[in-house]
Amino acid sequence: MQRVIYEVGSTVQPPVELAFASALGTLSLACQISRRVRVPAGYSCNVGVFLVTIAGSGVRKSSTDRPFMAPVRNFQAECDADLSDRLAAFDRARRIWESERRGLERAISAARARNKPIDGFTAEMKSLYEREPQRPMGYKLIVEDATPEAFVQILSKTYSTTGIFSDEGGTVLNAPVLRSLEMLNKAWSGDSITVDRVSSGSASSHWTNLTLSLMAQPRVVERFLGKADNHARESGFISRCLLSRPDFVAGYRTIQAGSQLGDGMDDWNRRITRLLRANHPIGSMPKPPETVYFSWTAGEAWLRFAQRVEIFQQPGEMFFTIPDSASKMAENCARIAALFHCLESDDLEIKEASVLSAIAVCEFYLHEFAAIFRVRSEDDKDREHALKIVSFLQEECVRNGRNPYIPVRLILQYGPPPRTRNSRDRALRVLEQDGMARIVRDRSQILLLLNPHHFPVDEIKGMKNNGFEEPSANLI
Repeated sequence: MQRVIYEVGSTVQPPVELAFASALGTLSLACQISRRVRVPAGYSCNVGVFLVTIAGSGVRKSSTDRPFMAPVRNFQAECDADLSDRLAAFDRARRIWESERRGLERAISAARARNKPIDGFTAEMKSLYEREPQRPMGYKLIVEDATPEAFVQILSKTYSTTGIFSDEGGTVLNAPVLRSLEMLNKAWSGDSITVDRVSSGSASSHWTNLTLSLMAQPRVVERFLGKADNHARESGFISRCLLSRPDFVAGYRTIQAGSQLGDGMDDWNRRITRLLRANHPIGSMPKPPETVYFSWTAGEAWLRFAQRVEIFQQPGEMFFTIPDSASKMAENCARIAALFHCLESDDLEIKEASVLSAIAVCEFYLHEFAAIFRVRSEDDKDREHALKIVSFLQEECVRNGRNPYIPVRLILQYGPPPRTRNSRDRALRVLEQDGMARIVRDRSQILLLLNPHHFPVDEIKGMKNNGFEEPSANLI
């Protein structure tokens, strides 16, 4: 996996988290139907993973995801062509079978009308139904937009492995399939899923393998997480996801000439294609999944990680506020270790190196989850409000001709929300503590005196730097 990254490109280099999420999602989809993993805690589970990567416009989500998904899309095209041929043959066989059935039914009706025995026809009918053509099954490896009913219909009419993939996750996060998050929770666990509807009847998937890999813009994810009183988290769905928010600073990325993809992409395409073909035999039923297991040293490494994550959920520790994600991460670690092992080897024993790599990945995602869902203190909110006021004051300085004095009342009238006295005063205290501004009185008016090192204002005559100390390194 370490070789499968963007190295140097003729276009802007994307955050490595995007490339890794694309690679891991593709690997999960390629392996999930053929492997389960025996967790050292004493149970077995699926190997499919859920990934949600939060990234804004211009991060190159599509161009990052496309090359990693290319082997899957090429293989799906082969599967579709083969299934189309088999469906045509099935349709012909079904027509012939229906004709035989109708002929037998007419013969049975005629025999009954003449009061003749129908035992021979009954035996023929039994034999006919034993030869009834069965609709061929295929693979639907990628789903982007479907109702919950259609999602289960897909799983019931194809082999029970699929992936919900999108490099523009708003399409999926707003799609009906994610309105039934409990169904996706069951799919993550590999449980059977059944949907009953009066109009379409029932559909079920008795053994589910699902990979979820979404890349979405921050506002899309925020809206999704905020729906129905944070149902995405309360239901346990988002805690099953490997959630990340890559840093992205436009204007500071490196652009160089050369090959767009890393040297490992050719090896990656060959390996993923081989896994897809081995695990998804075209034209025949896939084999039952085999269970990979941890070597002794690998199991010990996993147990140490699981115990460490458990301890860090205690009050005051780093994962105390995210027990939902932390409690799922040990299993996610086992799944990722199994996937890393499947990428490197076809045998069933997971080595310690795969586990250590998986632990590093899981620790990253735990810290990302904690940062995204961090409960902000009042100090954090005050500083955030202060930053907004700084932007407002900088614009106001330009409008008022570089005057170093700004009436405080303007902040309450025209400044950024929240426009309350308490929030404004707390934010102004932050600016005072950081040496950016100072509150002064001029008769009945309260003014804000601004530091010319931080705002485009003039110095007051006879007052160097408007009376402020030189800026320190701890300013906003």
